[in-house]
Amino acid sequence: MVTERRKPRLIPVMDVMGGVVVRAIAGRREGYQPIVSTLTRATDPLGVAAALLQATGVSELYVADLDAITGRGQLSPVVRNLLAESTGPVWLDAGFGPRHDILDLPASPHLRPVVGFETCRTPDFLRDFAYSPGPQVLGFSIDMRAGELIGNWRQWGVQDKQDAIGIARVAVSLAVRTLIVLDLARVGTGTGCGTEPLLHALRSEFPNVELIAGGGVRTWDDIDRLGEAGADGVLVASALHDGTITFPRSS
Repeated sequence: MVTERRKPRLIPVMDVMGGVVVRAIAGRREGYQPIVSTLTRATDPLGVAAALLQATGVSELYVADLDAITGRGQLSPVVRNLLAESTGPVWLDAGFGPRHDILDLPASPHLRPVVGFETCRTPDFLRDFAYSPGPQVLGFSIDMRAGELIGNWRQWGVQDKQDAIGIARVAVSLAVRTLIVLDLARVGTGTGCGTEPLLHALRSEFPNVELIAGGGVRTWDDIDRLGEAGADGVLVASALHDGTITFPRSS
């Protein structure tokens, strides 16, 4: 099957830790520092979000609440404020897992919860989340580091920590219609995603599932390659703050 070439939408990303937006590099969270950006001097989520949306002209954001993901707290107050102020879709990864009440989410028509494989220990929780009351749009993040799954992969019925396709099959069987492919080893490195072969395979097997990819995007050419691989959306952070991806796109 030939993968249809797509023109993916760009989705700005904010990683929030300790109440500020930080620069994520290769998933080494202990070393993350407040963002330094060509777009704004702000580091608070509302200020950075405003700068990203103004610079890109989009209305969609992806937010990772790192304190919640790592178990250092519940949903950050600054992230709650961002959701309250948002006027467009916000994909939110806040470490949703068995220790979190799936209904204890802010009431926002713009909320798009992301359940990450890293913190979702078994398919049972994803099943409960997918069929629970609340937001109808749910994303599932296939979290990897250097091509290997980060999480309790054995509990998902796969035999290999590189079997991302197997994890995707389980998620799609549980009514997930948005898959997010993220290799943390690439995040913030500007070395490209490196997940194009996986995206090709996912697009071939799941032609009607939305695919979003991220990690390592530096240029518009990187975005084009991900579109050719089947991505509908591309997560971008560092390249926007560093100015290697700008709007409007230059020819």
